[in-house]
Amino acid sequence: MKDIKTLLRRGCATLAPLAGYSDVAFRRLCRDFGADLTVTEMVSAAGLEHKSKKTAALLAVAPNESPSCAQLFGHDPEQFYRALFHPDMVKFDIVDVNMGCPVRKVFGHGEGSALMLDPERAAAIVSALKRGDKPVTVKMRLGVKDAENCVDFARRMEDAGADLITVHGRTRDQLYSGEADWDMIRKIAASVSVPVLGNGDIDRSDIEERKEGVYGVAIGRGAVADPQIFSGKRVLTRYEVILRHLSYGEEYFGERYAVTALRSFIPFYLKGLPDIKRIRNAAMVCRDKQSLLDVLREADV
Repeated sequence: MKDIKTLLRRGCATLAPLAGYSDVAFRRLCRDFGADLTVTEMVSAAGLEHKSKKTAALLAVAPNESPSCAQLFGHDPEQFYRALFHPDMVKFDIVDVNMGCPVRKVFGHGEGSALMLDPERAAAIVSALKRGDKPVTVKMRLGVKDAENCVDFARRMEDAGADLITVHGRTRDQLYSGEADWDMIRKIAASVSVPVLGNGDIDRSDIEERKEGVYGVAIGRGAVADPQIFSGKRVLTRYEVILRHLSYGEEYFGERYAVTALRSFIPFYLKGLPDIKRIRNAAMVCRDKQSLLDVLREADV
């Protein structure tokens, strides 16, 4: 098994997993701009066991994704272990466990951030995965209602064998409101011996400052708005970024789906443009590549 510190350098900037966004096309784009690691959308361990085609499709790997990381969610430790041997999982270098998703449907099944209410089960999941041959990482929040037990929870994950912990600086009940608590993220980092990545409210202006007191950072929504955040400078125009993203989407999914998938990014990519509402509305109804590009060119994106 490779040491996580040989796969990820100190001071790293990674793409956090984002359901509905971090598909293989977007992950490839972020790697182009220097992301040290890109993590898949969360993948159901149960879905893999039941041979769901939709679930397996989330596990495509781009040619520049090395090391590669798949994030799993669920609640059954043995199901997590069996997932390691799924044909689409064996190619990944790292497996990450989602212990932070706040969505009601996931939380209600005792998965995602609900695992923070059940540290015994959470630790059992990590221990089960450690029977495999991949580094195991955990993505957690500060807690469910408050941050009272987050340090103890992180220590439990370390004791169970977690090789790295990513901490989003909000509780489950906060969802994405308010501000991420970076003081608490750094407190967790100082309380464990494994690397800790901080996550939450990272943008281009403060990325280096955010790295202080943690091993590295995991960027989510900041990367959706600006995938060039990993490069330290903007090397492509906004239009060129969209064009490359669309090209990768076509390669993996075909034109129709690529255009549909890109719609989720359009409000982020166009942020700050004058008359953005009209441009966004026109782009959101496009069904083919040419009509989308015509809208963007007309708007001088």
